[in-house]
Amino acid sequence: MAHTTAGELFELAIAAEQAAESLYLGMAELFAEYPDVAEFWRKYAGEEVMHATWLRNIRDSADPERLAEDADPVQLRNAQHVLQASIDHMLAQIDNLEEAYQLANDVENSETNAVFEFLVTHFSEDKKVRAFLRSQLREHVARLMLSFPAQFKHASYRREIKAAHPQKS
Repeated sequence: MAHTTAGELFELAIAAEQAAESLYLGMAELFAEYPDVAEFWRKYAGEEVMHATWLRNIRDSADPERLAEDADPVQLRNAQHVLQASIDHMLAQIDNLEEAYQLANDVENSETNAVFEFLVTHFSEDKKVRAFLRSQLREHVARLMLSFPAQFKHASYRREIKAAHPQKS
């Protein structure tokens, strides 16, 4: 049975961040009629790009021998679980802004961030960088609740905002 390395876990984690980016860009398209919401989702997607970049930087500066070690089995399962979900399927299931908001909340409280934090904690050699990245992650998760456009803060109103799915031919 082949073993998955820590380096491969980094690749899975980077792919998970890229999947989250795609999800949020898709949400921006679904709610393009609401510029504040679309811009929020685009910025959120941009933060996922930064997460992937930070993971690449940590991986690239890590000791190659450590990257060749077996991946943590729990984090490996977490990363694999995240990547099983189809972004297109998730987007197709969104009927309104409340569903998009709740999906984002689920994604941000999923295994993706657990894997990110694990890799930062175990592979970043610089304590200041670790503290900075953990802080960035906490701020990113909090931004969903604290920085979502004010006029869309209430769930009852978000339910009224319908997703604009492209017409299927």
